[in-house]
Amino acid sequence: MLAVPHFWNDPPSQLRACDGCVILGGFSYEDRSRSGIIASLDPIMEEVKRAVALGKPVLGICNGAQILVESGIVPGNESLGTIVGLTQNKRVQNGQIVGTGYFNTWCHIKPNQKSRSAFIGKNDGGVLNVPLAHAEGRFVMSKKLSDTIKKNNLATYCYCTENGELVSDFPTNPNGSIDNIAALGNLPGNAMAIMPHPERTIRGEGDAIFKAMNKYIIQESDYSYRALKYAAKKIAVSPFEKNPKTKEIIISMIIADNEAGSVEKCVQKLGADTTVKRYIHFEIEADKNMNLKDVYKTDVLFNPSKEFMVELDNTNETKRFLVREKENIEGRRIKEVLQKRFGFDKIKNVQKGVVWEIASKKNQLKKDVDLIINSHILSNPISQVCHEY
Repeated sequence: MLAVPHFWNDPPSQLRACDGCVILGGFSYEDRSRSGIIASLDPIMEEVKRAVALGKPVLGICNGAQILVESGIVPGNESLGTIVGLTQNKRVQNGQIVGTGYFNTWCHIKPNQKSRSAFIGKNDGGVLNVPLAHAEGRFVMSKKLSDTIKKNNLATYCYCTENGELVSDFPTNPNGSIDNIAALGNLPGNAMAIMPHPERTIRGEGDAIFKAMNKYIIQESDYSYRALKYAAKKIAVSPFEKNPKTKEIIISMIIADNEAGSVEKCVQKLGADTTVKRYIHFEIEADKNMNLKDVYKTDVLFNPSKEFMVELDNTNETKRFLVREKENIEGRRIKEVLQKRFGFDKIKNVQKGVVWEIASKKNQLKKDVDLIINSHILSNPISQVCHEY
């Protein structure tokens, strides 16, 4: 196989001359909004979808895997909707969370020999020792989809012990992925999203994946694209209802907010003539007699050199949406830091989220908001919840 580099700003049509595609890791668009989402909406992904439909092999590694999942190519239902999430790592032992966030290590994965994947050779039954390095690599999905994935053998590689045993606890499962999934494919078998890095192995263990891909290309077998029969649900946006026992804190940036700027440029390319602002949102529950000003001074909630607290005015000229992780992992981490490191044992709960503020330039706010919400750029319908704020 001869590798030909193709950059995001190269003409998408150049991909048509290639026999396959590998989307590498590397924080596309600096993971703004969330990992892989802006890249998944890039025009070049239409060419990638075309390649998949034509039967060409498409492999997404790490950030490339996140892009394939956000674009709907993997696992590839009929509408190419987002039906899987790759969300924050959660390292679990004996039912307890022992770590979250970015993690890098060497892990063991084994192929699913029942899968018809282009990235598994017929004799590739051995365990691979490969590195991984990510913060949002945990596959999450509904129980119904999990059953469908198992039925169709779409989990192409799974985290395992050195001896090939599937153990759901850390360190065997390094990020808490459902069903120990390390890689997920589509129904025809020519697309795969894998979070570990087979290209970084020292002794060439990961070469088996690329050799299988090469063999698939050479064979030129008959191909017929098939979509997974699984309906993608629209994002449910419900009004935000504040807990009367909590205190809300809104944080804005002193410096330019590049994350909001990237989202704004992306939605404008999609056709929404809008401006976009972003705020960090905290909802803190604590004893009534606790003075939260002492909490603010810790700099745990925000960095006063770059951020400051604000109050948002009510207006009909904008729409705001509060997006939160369903499991609130970051909020729970912050609560533990405030309790254990600073002694704020009167804090009962911390919820963290992001408020996105959208303003239309052409008095077509509803139309623009519908386009933005349905693009999923603000929230993943599987791993996050979205409220009108």
